[in-house]
Amino acid sequence: MMSILSRYVAKTVFWAMLIVLFLLLGLDLVFSFLAELEDLHGQYQALQAMYYSALNLPFRFADIMPVAVLVGSIVGLGFLANNAELTVMRAAGLSVWRIVFWAMQPAFVLIIVGLLVSEYVLPMAQIKAETYKAQALQKHIPTGELWGYWQKQDDTFVQMHNVSPDGVLNGVTFYQFSPQGELLQKQTAQQGRYQAQGDWQLNEIALYQFQTQGTVTVTHQPSLRWQTSLNPEFLKLVTASPENLAPSRLYAYAHYIQQQGLVAAPYFLEFWKKILAPIATLSMVLVACSFIFGPLRSVTMGLRIITGILVGLGFRYLQDFLGYASLVYDFSSFLAAILPIGVSLLGGAWALQRVK
Repeated sequence: MMSILSRYVAKTVFWAMLIVLFLLLGLDLVFSFLAELEDLHGQYQALQAMYYSALNLPFRFADIMPVAVLVGSIVGLGFLANNAELTVMRAAGLSVWRIVFWAMQPAFVLIIVGLLVSEYVLPMAQIKAETYKAQALQKHIPTGELWGYWQKQDDTFVQMHNVSPDGVLNGVTFYQFSPQGELLQKQTAQQGRYQAQGDWQLNEIALYQFQTQGTVTVTHQPSLRWQTSLNPEFLKLVTASPENLAPSRLYAYAHYIQQQGLVAAPYFLEFWKKILAPIATLSMVLVACSFIFGPLRSVTMGLRIITGILVGLGFRYLQDFLGYASLVYDFSSFLAAILPIGVSLLGGAWALQRVK
């Protein structure tokens, strides 16, 4: 009997989550398409704008998942409450926490799908979307190509005139400074190719050493080995927005930037938001259950949906506010990402604990 009830509750909540998710994605697709109509030009017309908006759906899917799960849980459980099925279950001796666990089961399925989308689908879809729009607008934006890129490594600044899509460096210049900020030497290389395990092969080297008397000593050599943690994969991530990167790449690139003494907070913030997204989704189910067994037990379905949307938006706004605050005031990115989730978990658990 328990297995039948658990499947029934999970199935009802799962279909409600899917319906809400598709409705929200459909609305987002419409509004995104309408916004793209302002950019119509040349070969970029309505059909191309719709295709571009559709390519952005994986990003929207990962972005609205917690809100969709919250509203879907409220709708599914609200349907059971309207039919007095939850009341019968409670009268039969089922605890509130067991019903909550059943309601969380479909959320696990969406969480797994969301993680897979964030790791594998979203990065490729965003690159394809931007490339497609650029080509339709007849803009030359070579994927993975960089011009005038700068890197800092200890007391040395590295300028790369051009980085080709296959990771070849063209025109590399190293500026080495003393701790007092004086330029000690300048080293140029015509080309650099990545070998393996952080090794770059630099060719046609010219070394300019600046003496205290104002003279410059110039030496040349055909090749030189450059050992660095920078690799072609990181160079491909330079122009990508943190929101469009896979969680695994986010952490590796953020750690590399931090090692170079550069600002890595936006990447760490986005990494923690993506990693903690499953917990955020489960916290939304907990909040939805606290509403159904609490203040929204006997109200209309419309009021439940409106309340769910408002609470979901409040969660998003709090998460965004703390995220921007962590960047401005330089406090922990993990704290900014976990605090809204903690508030939801504690608030939902406290409300459910009061249910008799």
